[in-house]
Amino acid sequence: MIKKEILFYYESRQNPNGDPGFENQPRLMPDETIMVTDVRIKRTMRDYAKTKHGQTLFVDYGNDGEPTTADKRAKEIVGGNKGDLIRGLLEKTFDVPLFGALVTIRNVKKGDSQKLTGPLQFGISRSVNKVSIINPTITGRFVGKTEKQTTIGKFYSVEYALIKVHGCLNPQNLGEYGNDKKIKRNFEEKTDMIFECMWNGTTELVTRSKYPQRSILYIDVSYKDTIHNDLPNLVVERKDLMGRAEKLGESPFDFKNLIYTLSKRKKSVDKVRVCGASVIEKDVDRLVSALKTKGISVVRLCET
Repeated sequence: MIKKEILFYYESRQNPNGDPGFENQPRLMPDETIMVTDVRIKRTMRDYAKTKHGQTLFVDYGNDGEPTTADKRAKEIVGGNKGDLIRGLLEKTFDVPLFGALVTIRNVKKGDSQKLTGPLQFGISRSVNKVSIINPTITGRFVGKTEKQTTIGKFYSVEYALIKVHGCLNPQNLGEYGNDKKIKRNFEEKTDMIFECMWNGTTELVTRSKYPQRSILYIDVSYKDTIHNDLPNLVVERKDLMGRAEKLGESPFDFKNLIYTLSKRKKSVDKVRVCGASVIEKDVDRLVSALKTKGISVVRLCET
């Protein structure tokens, strides 16, 4: 099966990934960029798949809407806690075929666990730019400990952040499960949903801590026989974006190195898929045209 690398940029003017250990502040790094964990990216995809397409999730609340354990959740989905639970979850869920699962079975003498490392993984994402943190004080209309006090709280946000996400899809992680026709079909169906769940899931995530966010650029490269893990290095951001940028601006990306490198790898490239927000439409047009000129198969994904 085809292996794939993913590069995704999105911008935020809120709190892309708060740290619950530090008052839910954005995860500010020593170089003044912010970090977004792979867990946040996967959660965005899961929630979109569930709410938009009614997909069953393993990493979710129980059927009663309450927090649950992994083995209880697996039992709800598969119908029991005996046998190969991973196989059942691969057949019936959205997230396990992509992200894998760890199921610890309770109430047995030594305990037992079943594990699968998912084919789709993301590195730790960082903002391209240095980020200014905003920390306004907020008040509520409901009283606190005494009836004469209203509640006062803290709220953290970023002035502007352009987040760069790198992912990789390696079907070999399915192991022998990949030979099962039913599992393979479900895996391919979920793989086809990756772009939509990342792109639309990010833009349509309207919560108090996430709105507004906007998907900017998505590129995935499918390889026939290998993974290079260098896609983030092949797209160069405009230099001023690496400072304390406050907006995206015009022509934020330089694709020359991407075009050159993929043309050299043309024999091993199956296809390239690209989507850009309307603000960089002309830049994406030029990228698609240049790749096609080099004889590379390109699919232009529509912004939906």
